Amino acid sequence: MEVLAGIVAASAPLVYATIGETISEKAGVINLSLDGSILLSAMTGFAAAFVTDSVIIGFLAALAASAVIAVILAFSSLELRHNQIAVGFVLFLFARQLALFLGNSYVGVNGPKVPSWDVPLLSEIPFVGTVFFQHNISVYGSYLVIFLAYWFIYRTRPGLVLQGVGERPEAAFARGVPVNRLRYLYTIVGGAMVGMAGAAVSLDQIAGWREGLTTNVGWIALAFVIFGGWHPYRVALACYLYLSLIHI
Repeated sequence: MEVLAGIVAASAPLVYATIGETISEKAGVINLSLDGSILLSAMTGFAAAFVTDSVIIGFLAALAASAVIAVILAFSSLELRHNQIAVGFVLFLFARQLALFLGNSYVGVNGPKVPSWDVPLLSEIPFVGTVFFQHNISVYGSYLVIFLAYWFIYRTRPGLVLQGVGERPEAAFARGVPVNRLRYLYTIVGGAMVGMAGAAVSLDQIAGWREGLTTNVGWIALAFVIFGGWHPYRVALACYLYLSLIHI
């Protein structure tokens, strides 16, 4: 049970990243900066939490840092008409180097960590309680975003519009849908989710900062989004299966 609980906890950053990228790509924007954004948000989140002694501010700072990268990507691709792949890769390099430069003074520093919190009643259920409900808010949030993303995309009218914006933008525009405005919105939302992934590493799993802290997490997340067919349940399952194989 402890192994399974560890897999669930370790999967949280990947879940946040894959769900965030799923939302962005559903809107028709590929965020190739993912790996750099996660690293930058991990550094920003830890630095903000260390300075303020607040993990909440740390998470908010991480979300903001990654969202800014997403805004730059959206502006470059939607307004300036630059190639998304090229811009994303440049932003990956920029975010990575910026994280290493700004985070140099925080290497090896001990900072605040998300406190553990057993869910009342649910944590007492044999097996299920130990595996799923004896973690912290960061891990529980990863469960929530899976179900919310699925519900929003496939069970609400705005979710159907989101799919139309990504799959048939011309048809959506003809029906009066503000395609570019929604692409901005969902790219930023997806970017913020990626920021959650970085903060979940530096403020939960590791509770610190160092070079290479989140190396390849973004590239793995990009692969899982494709592997899971841009479906929240399937991409989340890919995250859990991947961490299961690592722990075996």
